[in-house]
Amino acid sequence: MTNEPFYRRVGPAAFEPTRATESPWDQSLQHGGPPSALLLGEMEKAVAGHGRITAAQIDFLGAIPREPGEVGVRTLRPGRRVRLDAATLTIGGRVVAEARCWTMTTSAGADRRVEHRSSPLPPIPSATPGRPFPGFPDGWHYPDAIEWRFVHGDGARPGPAAVWTRVRVPVVEGEATTPLQRLAVVADSANGISSELALDRFLFVPTALQLSLHRHPAGDWILLDARTSLSGDGIGATVTGLHDVSGAIGTATQPLLVEPRRPAGQG
Repeated sequence: MTNEPFYRRVGPAAFEPTRATESPWDQSLQHGGPPSALLLGEMEKAVAGHGRITAAQIDFLGAIPREPGEVGVRTLRPGRRVRLDAATLTIGGRVVAEARCWTMTTSAGADRRVEHRSSPLPPIPSATPGRPFPGFPDGWHYPDAIEWRFVHGDGARPGPAAVWTRVRVPVVEGEATTPLQRLAVVADSANGISSELALDRFLFVPTALQLSLHRHPAGDWILLDARTSLSGDGIGATVTGLHDVSGAIGTATQPLLVEPRRPAGQG
């Protein structure tokens, strides 16, 4: 189990990733969750006092090297009640990820909270021994930075899955992790836990992570209830219900490029 944060701040807008950010496919690359959380955290600082981020799209513009990078934030559409901002992660002179977020103002008493009738949330299961994703390589640090409690499905077999998650380490060393950041760290894993084809035979490449939130999570535990659909021509999508212990908080979607893995030895 790793105790490392995902990042260390090495300058006013510069960050060094640790091994906790590792991709399962290549230790020299980053998993999409930690960079998403890093971008949203810097965005939250920029919009503080203007309301709450209600929608975010994080676009992955290629493989994200596990190397130091810089985050830049800019306003695309200023507004008193609604605003649009963007944040970019640049590594080696190349923008590797960009987040665009809508922020809306809140007002006490403007609306009554609507409680939709739905099935009760599953309880958080007891911890189970063993690795949560046995099909992935030993020494992969990202899942060790998170606690995973599967309600149904698991990290090794195809099909829909639901898992309670709790992030164990800070996104940035020495800085408080926000509820939105905790959500972003785990939400990009939804396509992996609900894959419909064998992970050792097919690649699932999410080009973006889209979040629509009517509120941010409260508490440490977040439930991902994920289902992946495939079209049969190399395109897929994962749709995930997002919950905390009090109920629904929103949805996450991921468009997917699906293709067979090349056999070892083939270029």
